[in-house]
Amino acid sequence: MRRDLITTLLLLFTTSLAFSQDFTITGLIMDSEEQPVVLANIILLTNTGDFIKGTVTDDKGFYMFKSVTEGEYSIAASYIENTVESPVFKLTKDMKMPTLRLNNAQLLDEVVVTHQKPKIEHLADRHIFNIENTALAEGDIWDVLKRTPGVMVMNNKLYINGSSKVNIMINGKRINLPEEDIINLLTGNSASNVESIEVITSPPAKYSAEGGLVLDIKMKKNLVSGYNGAVFNRYTQGVLPKHTIGMDHFFKGRKIDFSTNYSFSHNRNWARYTDITSFFEDGQESEQWTAEQKSVTKEKKHNLNVFLDIQLDEKNTLSVTSNGSFTPNRARRFSSQTAIEDLDGELTAQLQGLNTLDNDMFNSANYIDWVHKINDKGATLSTNAHFTYYDNKREQVITNDIVQGASVYTSENTLEVSSDQIINLYSLQTDLTYPFNDHTTLETGLRLATINSEAGIEQIGFDTAVEGVQPTEFGVFNYDEQIYAGYISLNNNWENWKMNVGLRGEYTDSKGELNTGVNTTTRSYFNVFPSLSVSYTIDKNAFYLKSFRRITRPRYGDINPFQFYYSANSIEEGNPELKPAYSDYLQLDYVYDKTYKLVLFASKKSNEQSQQVFQDNTANILRTQYINLETNYYYGLDASISKNLTSYWNLFFLISHYYDKDSFRDPGTGLIVENDIWTTHTRATNSFTLLSDKSLYADLTFTHFTPRISGNAKFESFSKLGLAFRKTLWNKAASLSLAVEDIFNNGNYNSTRNYLDQRNSISTRWENRLFVFGFRYKFGNTKIRDNYKRKNTDEGKRL
Repeated sequence: MRRDLITTLLLLFTTSLAFSQDFTITGLIMDSEEQPVVLANIILLTNTGDFIKGTVTDDKGFYMFKSVTEGEYSIAASYIENTVESPVFKLTKDMKMPTLRLNNAQLLDEVVVTHQKPKIEHLADRHIFNIENTALAEGDIWDVLKRTPGVMVMNNKLYINGSSKVNIMINGKRINLPEEDIINLLTGNSASNVESIEVITSPPAKYSAEGGLVLDIKMKKNLVSGYNGAVFNRYTQGVLPKHTIGMDHFFKGRKIDFSTNYSFSHNRNWARYTDITSFFEDGQESEQWTAEQKSVTKEKKHNLNVFLDIQLDEKNTLSVTSNGSFTPNRARRFSSQTAIEDLDGELTAQLQGLNTLDNDMFNSANYIDWVHKINDKGATLSTNAHFTYYDNKREQVITNDIVQGASVYTSENTLEVSSDQIINLYSLQTDLTYPFNDHTTLETGLRLATINSEAGIEQIGFDTAVEGVQPTEFGVFNYDEQIYAGYISLNNNWENWKMNVGLRGEYTDSKGELNTGVNTTTRSYFNVFPSLSVSYTIDKNAFYLKSFRRITRPRYGDINPFQFYYSANSIEEGNPELKPAYSDYLQLDYVYDKTYKLVLFASKKSNEQSQQVFQDNTANILRTQYINLETNYYYGLDASISKNLTSYWNLFFLISHYYDKDSFRDPGTGLIVENDIWTTHTRATNSFTLLSDKSLYADLTFTHFTPRISGNAKFESFSKLGLAFRKTLWNKAASLSLAVEDIFNNGNYNSTRNYLDQRNSISTRWENRLFVFGFRYKFGNTKIRDNYKRKNTDEGKRL
C-alpha cells in the first residue's frame, strides 16, 4: 500500500507509462443455415450475469470486444426474438470464440431479467438511485428527483446535503438554465427513459467548480439493433388538471445510435399565499397588513430532446445532443386582497390588486462531443463544444385599488411592465484520460466559457411619489463573463483502496453594466478548488472520505437591477452587487454490507447567496431579493438502510439530524443577525414487486421535516406521504400507472421572520395532493433492453 501511494505521488511529476494487460474477444454469429447474422446484438457479461459492454455484428456476422481485462465472462447474442448464450469462459489471452448459432426456424424465449441493480449503489464520490422496475418509472423526472435518496425538494428548490446550489446534468452535460426552466424541462420528460439518478456528493476536479453538488440524470441507451419506440400519456388532477402526452423513438445501426423524445404538456397550476406583516414606525409596531393572494398559471409547453452517436471509425466517435423547451403564451393571474388594521384590530383600509403576467419562454442547450481513442489501453482524448440560448419575454399589468379607507403609504396605480432577458452561453472543453498502469489513471483538461446576458425593461404608470418605489422606467442591463479553467486529477484503484485526488483552477472576469450609467460592477478573481475522495473496503465494511471546495457565481437573473412587482406592496428585485460564494465540505461515511450507512458531515460557506424577504417599514413594502449571507455553518449525522427485506420488498430509510446556523446582515440597520436550529429529516421509501409474474410495482414514500431555517426565515415542520402503482401489460409492452401525492395534504410550507424590526409570516398552500394516471405503450424491437443486468441459469448455459 505504501509503495503504491509513493508511486502515485511520483506520477504527478512524470509521464512514464506501464500499461495493464487487456485482451480482445472475437467471434461469429451464424444462423441455422450457416449464413451470417447481420446487426445481431452481442452482449459481454460477467460470470454473474452483469452487463459489461455491447456491440453488433457486421455484414459477415463478425463481432469484436477490445480492452477486456482478465476474468470470467460469457457472450449473449440475440436477433429479433432469437437468443443464444455461450458457456462461461476464462479470459487470459486474446480469444476467438466458437461460432454461436441463432435458430431461425424456432423463436426462443425472451431473455428473462432475474437479477436487477440494487435500488441504491454507494461509490466513493456518489450514490446511484436506480429506478428501473419501480412504479416511479412512469412519472416525470421531476417527480423522481423528489423521491431520490439524498435529495430534498422544498418550495420547488432542490437541496443536497442542505445546499440549494445543485447542478443538474443529463448524461454528464450540465443544463445551464434558470431554476424555473429546469423544472419545466424535467416535468415534461418521462422518467421511463431514465436508467438512474447519480447524486455526486464529492464532485471530481473534472467537473466545473461552479455551484454545489451534482445531480446527473442518466438516460437509457438502446442496445437493440433496429427501431423501437413508445407513446405515453399522463393526466394529473389537483385543484386544476394537468396533462402530458409524448413519444420516444430509438434507432440503432452498426455505426449510428439515434434517439429522440418529445412531449407536450398543458398545465394549469394553482396556489394560495397568506402574508401577515406587522409594520413598524419609530421602533414600535403600528399596523398589521394581511394579504390573501391566489395564483393561477396556465401554460402549454413543448419539450424536445435529441441524442445522436456516430461511430466514425474504430477510434473516433461523434455525439450530438440537444435539449429544448418552448413555452408560448404562459399566463399567470395573481390576485390579492389586503386588509390594513391598527393596533386595536380596527380596519383602516382595504386594497385590491391584480397582477397579470404573460410570457414566452424558449431555451435550447446544444452539445457536440468528439471522442478519440488514443490506444487500446483506455487512453482517450475528448472535446466538447456547447451552446445554450435562453429567451424570456414578459408582459405585465398590475392594478392596485383602494377599496376602503385610505393609506398614506400607497395609491391607486395601474402599472405596465415589459421585459426581456436573452442569455447566450458558449463553452469549449478538452479532456485527456490516460491510464498509467493497472492502478492509476490520469485525467486532465482545459475549459473556456463565455456568457452574455442582456436584460431590458420598460415600466410605466408608477407613482414615484411613494417612498421606496424606484422603478427603472427604461433600462438595459448587460452582463458579460468569461471563465478560464484547468484541472488535473488521479484516479487510483488498488485491491481494497480507491482514491481520486484532484486540483482545479478557475479564473473569472465579469462585468455588469446598466445603460443608464448608474452602476457598473466589474470583478476579476482566481481560485483553486481541491477535491479528494477515498474509499477503503474490507470484507463487508466500507469507509469513505470526501472533501472538496466549490464556488457559486451569481445567477444571471438575480443580478438584474430591476424591480418586478407581485402587487403594489410586494416587490422582487435584483442585486447587481451579489458576490460569488464559496463552500468547503467534509464528509465521512461508513457502510456495512452495502446496506447500512452512517454519515458524518460538516460544511462552511461564505457569502452564500440566499433569496430573502425583508419588510421595508418606511414604504410598507415586502422586498424579495437575493443577498450574500455572512457565513453558514452546517454539520450533522445521517443514518440509513437500503435493504431487500424479502424477495418482493425493498426498503430505504433515512434519518438525518443536523445543525444549521446562518449569519446575515440586516439591510435596514446594518446589524449582523444569527439564525440557528437543529433539524431532523426522516424519509422512508418502500418498493414492492408483486404478483407471480412480477408485473405489479408499488412505491410508498414518507417524508418529514422538523422546523428548519434558511437565512432570516424559520420554516415550520411538514410531512408528506405518497403512493404509486405501476402494472405492466401485454408481455411488458404496455404499462398503467396510478399515484397519489401528499395523501393527507400536509406538505405546505409556512415561514416566519421575527427579529429586530421584522415581523412577518408567509403561509403557502400549493397543489400538493395530486392524483396521477399514466399509460405507456412500447412498440418495435423491444425484446432486450439496455442496462439490464441478469443472472444466467444452469439450463441456459446448456443451449
